[in-house]
Amino acid sequence: MKVLPTARILIIDPQTDRRQSLREALVTFGIGEILEAAMLEEISLRPPEADLLVVHADNAENIPENPFRDGNGMPAVLIAPLPAASLERMQIQKGYEGALAAPAAPRMLYRRIGCVLQQARRASRAIRPETPEATEAPAPPLP
Repeated sequence: MKVLPTARILIIDPQTDRRQSLREALVTFGIGEILEAAMLEEISLRPPEADLLVVHADNAENIPENPFRDGNGMPAVLIAPLPAASLERMQIQKGYEGALAAPAAPRMLYRRIGCVLQQARRASRAIRPETPEATEAPAPPLP
């Protein structure tokens, strides 16, 4: 996955030990840069320079909304202690592009991050025209 060595990942996790061990594992797998915060409120004042957000929720009743869900371009992955069907429902409801059941194995998170970043890259290419000709107005019909 070519995008991962240059990716900037922001991990939001209230448990410091878990956050640091996850950071170390992702760096070992080859993720470019890892940013950390304990709570979403820490980043609400100044949006981070990150390519992807990973939110680790401690309980199923307290899963935060994806703060970047309204099209600002930062995809997000949710890690929560839920069964698969509930996790998928919560992912859609809260606006996350990917989700994993807790406890998440670092390799599974690494792979999910790669998939979500590739999907985001494809989506941005579909929106952004590839050639200058695509932005020009069509020629008027001949009389």
